[in-house]
Amino acid sequence: KILVLRDAEVILPLAGMIDLEAEKTRLQKEIELSQTNISRIESKLQNEQFVSRAPAPVIEKERSSLAEAKDKLKRLQNQLQELG
Repeated sequence: KILVLRDAEVILPLAGMIDLEAEKTRLQKEIELSQTNISRIESKLQNEQFVSRAPAPVIEKERSSLAEAKDKLKRLQNQLQELG
């Protein structure tokens, strides 16, 4: 049976089903990648030349990407915190 969810979070108890240390390591790596991505986007948006020359839709896309990246980072940090 296939279940397709859009914009939903599903929480499953994973105790005993996954290697917690491996999952913590994976989450930490994802957090680091997200932080790097956020820094890259923020630098781009703080660059006056980029902002003054780029079309409005491009700027809006970057702002949207930044908001999504920050949301992802928050979720990853919450997941890591829940694992202890």
